[in-house]
Amino acid sequence: MAHHKHLFKLVMTMPLILTYLTGCWDRTETNDIAFVLSSSVDLEDNGKYRIAYMLPLPGSMGGASGGGGGTSGGKSYYIDSEVGSTLREATSKLQMRMSRRIFLSHRRTIVIGEKFAKKGIDTLFDVVPRSPESRLTTYLVLTKGKGYDLLNTDPKFERFPAETIRELTKSRQSMATSTKDIGIALSFNSDPIMNYFEPKEGQVAKEPSQEIQAFGYAQFKGDRLVGIYTKQEADGLMWLRDQVKEHLLTFPMEPGKDISILVTEGHTKIKPKLQDDKVVFELVVDAVGAVREDLSKLDLNKSELIHKIERKFSVQVKKSILATINQMQKEGTDSAQLGLIVWRKHPHAWKTRFEANWEDYFKDAEFRIMVNASIPETGLINQNVVQEGM
Repeated sequence: MAHHKHLFKLVMTMPLILTYLTGCWDRTETNDIAFVLSSSVDLEDNGKYRIAYMLPLPGSMGGASGGGGGTSGGKSYYIDSEVGSTLREATSKLQMRMSRRIFLSHRRTIVIGEKFAKKGIDTLFDVVPRSPESRLTTYLVLTKGKGYDLLNTDPKFERFPAETIRELTKSRQSMATSTKDIGIALSFNSDPIMNYFEPKEGQVAKEPSQEIQAFGYAQFKGDRLVGIYTKQEADGLMWLRDQVKEHLLTFPMEPGKDISILVTEGHTKIKPKLQDDKVVFELVVDAVGAVREDLSKLDLNKSELIHKIERKFSVQVKKSILATINQMQKEGTDSAQLGLIVWRKHPHAWKTRFEANWEDYFKDAEFRIMVNASIPETGLINQNVVQEGM
């Protein structure tokens, strides 16, 4: 009897085993997929949207034997684009002439053209989250002119321009701006920022190249581009957002005698205070730097001279913060998200007094800034090795 029961179980199990041995019925082969490395979004003069995709060419993905994107036989990627009344329509039209299905899971960067950004980027936040393949960790960057021009650059260090864009965005000198970060800012009625890049011609090389250079951060008012934070203003923005990255400050100790200080660490504490019908922000900034070049010929062994450099260093940090504040107040943009700090500290006052007219209150806000600067590192030497007396 036991033998019959065992045989019955075996007969019933066999169809299940055969089902699993047949393989995956809904598989998607990699040969059927076009992996998107990066894409760009632009607004045409006729009001239509242009989408461009950078796609690798599997047949050209052999060992690289040359710079700038590919093998000796040519580039290992290509770029194509299409126009539509919506971004999805443009993608659909492009798909109709591609033998492989466009696949977005490997896309790490989206380049936004200047004209599209000035009209408003809210359209992007309708189409991107609807696709389950699109990652919210994808970096958004802005470029001057057309977005596809940045994709068509020819940087020499990376095989794909998309890699250069990604590495520059997440480098230790840059505040990375992902789709998620910008989406959260917009959902809180805040003003986001975005990495700003431009194509840049290589210099002095025998073979010309078109590199990608970071120039600062795009300044948005809501979802619309209104300006660019560059140089001093870009540095100040990092201090205000308490996301200080490595950056170099060069300033004169005396006329014609410059010194370069690398900011290695920094933190900012911001405390909002309400005085009558005005908001006062008290900023305490801690800046740590290292001497990277000294043309002032100062004796860095002397503590009084180090303190003198530190005082000049603190002045430069304060100047950059004030330059950023001036640009924000001029355009009425809260790029440092100071309104959120007021909301966290004074939620009732924010809801009843400031929220509805925050732009006006922000333009009249007062800033009190104290910078504590220190330079613990002067280098392996304290004086120029060819200076007399060494």
